[in-house]
This record gives sequence, structure tokens and C-alpha cells, in this order.
Amino acid sequence: MNPTDFQPTRPETLVAALLHLMTHYARTGCPRLAACISQHLQCLCVHPDADPVIREICAGLHGVWTETATGRAAADSLH
Repeated sequence: MNPTDFQPTRPETLVAALLHLMTHYARTGCPRLAACISQHLQCLCVHPDADPVIREICAGLHGVWTETATGRAAADSLH
């Protein structure tokens, strides 16, 4: 691949990847998947081409998924 051919990832591609990762997380509960989800959410919340609503939602969910990945959410949960 020629470095000049590089194009940033489109927001739609990141959303599709998030749906895929979240589906597999629902099946496995793997904390590594939760970490990947958190990273993808972080990418989307700062992506200049993402819709402002998507950026805002992803910014809010990023912390939730970070807690899920580190196990803090489970320890603090009352349910």
C-alpha cells in the first residue's frame, strides 16, 4: 500500500465495527472486546466527519465501556 493512498476511516465503518464488536461482547462478555469497543467509541467521539449526535453519544458511552473493560462497573454495581 502506498502511504499517499491512506484515507482515514469513515464514521460508518467505525459504527459497523462497533456493532460487530458489541454483538460478540453480548455473546462472550470478554473484557478485551469491551476494551476494543471503548477504543472505537473514543475514535468516533473525536472523528471530524461523524455526526454531532454520534460524537456526543459515543463520548458518553466511552466511560461506561472503559469501566466494563476494567471490571470497575461490575464491582460498583448494585444489581
